[in-house]
Amino acid sequence: MTTARPYHAEIYNPVYTRYTLLFVYACVTYAIIGFSWGAIMGGIPALRNFVDYAPHGKLILLAHGHINLLGWVEMAIFGAIYYFIPRLVNRPIYSLKLVKVHFWIHNVGLMGMVVLFTLAGSIGGYTPDAHSEQMVNHLMAGVGFFGTLVLLANIIWGYNIFKTGKNGPDYIAATDTKTEQTRSSNFTTGNLVNP
Repeated sequence: MTTARPYHAEIYNPVYTRYTLLFVYACVTYAIIGFSWGAIMGGIPALRNFVDYAPHGKLILLAHGHINLLGWVEMAIFGAIYYFIPRLVNRPIYSLKLVKVHFWIHNVGLMGMVVLFTLAGSIGGYTPDAHSEQMVNHLMAGVGFFGTLVLLANIIWGYNIFKTGKNGPDYIAATDTKTEQTRSSNFTTGNLVNP
């Protein structure tokens, strides 16, 4: 009979736990914002018509979509994976500093995208002239900048998770490894019937 190995103590680092929970809290916050935004867009006919038919109204839909996908969906995924991977490999996260950087860069990038998408959709929808087209183009360039921040945050996250799991599970002591090897070499199909 094997006993479960205790988790590495650093997995329970309070700062790491706080940041993992911040991803979950951000997920809940973005979900409430995104769902409310969708209900308002669908429930107010004038806003629905503006979004559907104004020259750049669809950019407001992109803001809504990004706050849902990059906000509540990705934050839930990040929080869950930050929780499970260290426990799966029984090793602390590769870099706590990268977790912090990931959280802040992702949130700044996402909020910048959402605000600029919304501004571009509003400005381009109310006054469709040459000046507003130029303004929309400048705002969309800003969306590209903030989108690059989100991409960078995702790369940082992937790198940190990869480095955490790269070498497989850690073992608490060398004797555990030897015990596991002995058990494996003594295993026979008869053990399945008569343990």
